[in-house]
Amino acid sequence: MKKQKNSTANLKVKIISGCWRGKNINFLEKKDLRPTKSQIRETLFNWIQYDVENSYCLDLFSGSGVLGFEAASRGAKKVFMVDNDLDVVNCLNIQKKKLKGDNIFIFNSDSDEFLKNFNEKVSLIFLDPPFTKNILDETIKSLSVSNSLIDRCKIYIELPHNKNFTANIKTPENWELLKSKKSGDVAYLLFQHNCSMI
Repeated sequence: MKKQKNSTANLKVKIISGCWRGKNINFLEKKDLRPTKSQIRETLFNWIQYDVENSYCLDLFSGSGVLGFEAASRGAKKVFMVDNDLDVVNCLNIQKKKLKGDNIFIFNSDSDEFLKNFNEKVSLIFLDPPFTKNILDETIKSLSVSNSLIDRCKIYIELPHNKNFTANIKTPENWELLKSKKSGDVAYLLFQHNCSMI
């Protein structure tokens, strides 16, 4: 039987820890939609283990939503998920309903437009844009002029790995690089926004 386009059959990723530990998240088969690997998520949430509980979290290119759902599972107070693909957003809403994720708020929007109208203050941001679209620098620029980042806000970035991946990201001077690592063809970094350095 031919698999339907956008089918969620057999496309699942498991939440690692928290109140939804072991629960599966279904996601769509879409170009550029790659859930963050469990090994990377394990490392990331070890890095931010003291920052997640009661945080206001922004998952700006949600895709599968696994980073946002993982944060919500681990005690984030509010998680804002954003994706510009309506099919993806509908799938995220189904997963939210399945998990009874009342602390999750899902938006169908372009990331740049969303940031222009976003008035919440956040302490944790996930940036995992599609690898084939060169939009990371523009997104960082939009965040740098946003008033939504509180002091010591943590910003996680995932991108294709290359030899100079830390040097190739254009970040504001007040974004301090705390951690960086690679796994296969993926590089991932954790920054901290420091208001005192402005």
